Amino acid sequence: MGGQGSTGKRHLRCHGLFYNRPLLNGGGLQRFRSQLEIELCDQKPNGRTLLTWYMNPGGSEPADPTHISQIPLITQSSQIVQEAVWLSTIPDATQAQTVLMMDLLNCSRALVLNLSDICTPDSNQVGACLARIANNSESWDSVLHDQRRAELECVLHAWSYVAVIGGWGVLTKQACLREAAQQVFAHTPDIIGAPSRRKWRFRHPRPTAAGGPKWRYYGAWRKDVASELKLSPEHQAIAQIKRSVDLLVDKNFIWQRSKNGQITIDLSLAPLLTTTPASAGKAKKSGRSMKQDPLKE
Repeated sequence: MGGQGSTGKRHLRCHGLFYNRPLLNGGGLQRFRSQLEIELCDQKPNGRTLLTWYMNPGGSEPADPTHISQIPLITQSSQIVQEAVWLSTIPDATQAQTVLMMDLLNCSRALVLNLSDICTPDSNQVGACLARIANNSESWDSVLHDQRRAELECVLHAWSYVAVIGGWGVLTKQACLREAAQQVFAHTPDIIGAPSRRKWRFRHPRPTAAGGPKWRYYGAWRKDVASELKLSPEHQAIAQIKRSVDLLVDKNFIWQRSKNGQITIDLSLAPLLTTTPASAGKAKKSGRSMKQDPLKE
């Protein structure tokens, strides 16, 4: 199963490499996630790995709340490799697009890195969050920091990647993220992504503007990436086809828990429905049907 735009459900495991940092003046802890690994469970490992660079982990947290207590406190960057812990996690909406690209490229595995490790759902607050970290320099929390060079080199050379894709949003107000983006280009000059008019920027695959998910944007993002990868016109066309996940933002509706710690995502073609993310969530939760109405293309 899988590969080149499948139209069914995919089963996968997702693990994040978590650690905590102390906040200034006894302000508690801030959660960080260094890496995210996605593995498809419904096909044999095929040695094909996708590497993606995004902005930050969002509101990432372990799938099992009882495991939060296992996340260690880190005060020095040298501790991350030895002490950060891999925990099962539920991906956010961005990773739905990652899985769609995995499927298109027939990759059984993906590794997600970020310009910043800090777990905050508001990317515009990354700089402010970093300022609250005890004994912190502006880019300490990134795998791109000088003190973590060996860790980054190990990640970049551990596998032969099928593709390296970048997708981050507005960096105008975030100097630390702009600097990190420049380092990504320096470390991975073969990185591609959906083009943007702004320097050091690739379009992000998960816009959440008012009005909910923009499925046309998702399709255009995937098609642009497929074009940058020089995939065939057929596969570029497959990339832009609307999927069920393109109508959802809430990860509680995108990802369904399955057996043996697995989660399931529905990559099938989108149904002919007119709905908003909120009504989609309510309908899914209640089990009621939604009004059928062919979408106007």
